[in-house]
Formats: sequence, structure tokens, C-alpha cells
Amino acid sequence: MGALAIWLFRYRFFLWLIFLESIGVWVTFSEQAYHRSRLNQWQIETAGSYQSMIHRATRFWRMDDENLRMNQELALLRQMISDSLGVEDSFQKTNTNETWSDTTLRVDLIRSARVLYAGTNAQHNYLLLDKGSLDGIQPRMAVVQGHKIVGQVQAVSPRFARVIPLINTKLRTSALHTASQTTGSLVWTGVSTRYAELMDFPIHIPIKVGDSLVSSTYSSVYPPGLRLGRIDRIETVPGAITYKIRVMLSADYHRLDHVQVMRPTFQKEREELLPDQN
Repeated sequence: MGALAIWLFRYRFFLWLIFLESIGVWVTFSEQAYHRSRLNQWQIETAGSYQSMIHRATRFWRMDDENLRMNQELALLRQMISDSLGVEDSFQKTNTNETWSDTTLRVDLIRSARVLYAGTNAQHNYLLLDKGSLDGIQPRMAVVQGHKIVGQVQAVSPRFARVIPLINTKLRTSALHTASQTTGSLVWTGVSTRYAELMDFPIHIPIKVGDSLVSSTYSSVYPPGLRLGRIDRIETVPGAITYKIRVMLSADYHRLDHVQVMRPTFQKEREELLPDQN
């Protein structure tokens, strides 16, 4: 206590100065509008700098650059597998441990791309990619995320590509029910980005909730075996010869970042004979 008292006595004038200055600053900023506004501005700038630092840290932990690098390596690896093994590659694996292969289809071009825009609120949604014709992208190429189908390229410019996703009411996609090897048409109803409907599936074919749907060989756009979704709900309509089936889509359009764009070998030759395939 004696040492503290000596220290307080020695610095008494300096402590009084700090005390009186604090009162003066408090009175100034509480009574003067100009000084108060300047204090508020400083607080906003400080908070903004802090949030900016947090945002940069968040982007670091998300590892955007690393994701892009891995996406490019994945595209290159799949190109090498396709070149060396044909279509007997990882694209053919489904969640039901079944394999769907076709020796007439191979992927001869794969490019990684970043999604610049993803529309989800309209009936005719579209995506925008940062790769275009200069990178070999052409209309009617498949757009996938991993093993999941996203959509197909609709139009390209030299540096960008516009994509029709599955969540576009104009798009019909051939879907294969892996358990029965029966095909139907996958159509988006325009209600939710998570669900579509499987059309033209006959009621005499066994089907259950949880079954997988993948791309079929009927499509010249998508290599066979890529995931479209899973059966989420089945309804029987009186007098109808087909089910009313709701499908939960594999691709999450609210979380698209990087995708791969690919073109099956012999696509042009097939489409010259069957131009209306999806």
C-alpha cells in the first residue's frame, strides 16, 4: 500500500490531467453534433475494416484458389481416364453400386469453369460460366459438378458460356431408373430448385422412394451414369398409365461454385441422326 500511495502521489498531476481530459472529451462528443458524427463515422469505419478482415479470413478458410486448382486437376484427370479407358471410368458409378457403361460413348473434352451467375428465381433460369469458345466450349456440352448433372451449354461467346440448368422449364432430360433400367423424362415444374418430376414412367414397373436416377444412353449431351437425383415421392393417379413422381435433384443450385464442362465423343455424329436428343 505504501508503494502505491507513493506512486499516486508522484504522478498525481498527470493522473488529474488524464481525468480532466477524459471528462472534456466526454462532454465534447456528447454535446457537440459535429464531434458526435465524427465519432460515429470512425466507429463505422472501424467496424467495416473489421468485417472486411473477417471476410478475407473466411475466404481464406474456404480456400477458393485451392478449390479452383483441384477442380482443374479433376477435369484433367477425368480427361486422361477417358482417353485411356474409354467410358469405363468414374462417371459410371452410381449410388446403388451398379455400373452403366457404353463402349460407343467417350468424353473427348473436359474443361473446368467457375460459375459467375446462377439464376434460381425464374421459370427459365440460366447459369453463366467464365469459359467460352476460346477454351473449346460449345453449345450442347454437358455441365456437371463432380458426378452430378447441372445442365447443358446453351450459347457461348469467346470468354463466357450460358448454361440451361435442370431447373429450367424448357429442358427435358432423359433419365434412367437404375433399379429397373427403365427410362423416363426429367422435367422441372418451376416450384422448387430442389425438386423435379419424372414423366412417362409406366405404372407396371416397380419403383420405390430412394431409387437413383442417372443419365441414359438416349442422351447425346450427357455421358451415361451421371447422377440426376433420387426418387422422393410416388403418387398413383386414378386412370393414368404412368406414375406422378417427384425427384430430389442431386445438384444444389444455391451452392454452385466450380463445375466441369464436357463433350462426349461422337456427339456431333449422333446428333446429325437424332437431333432432338437431350
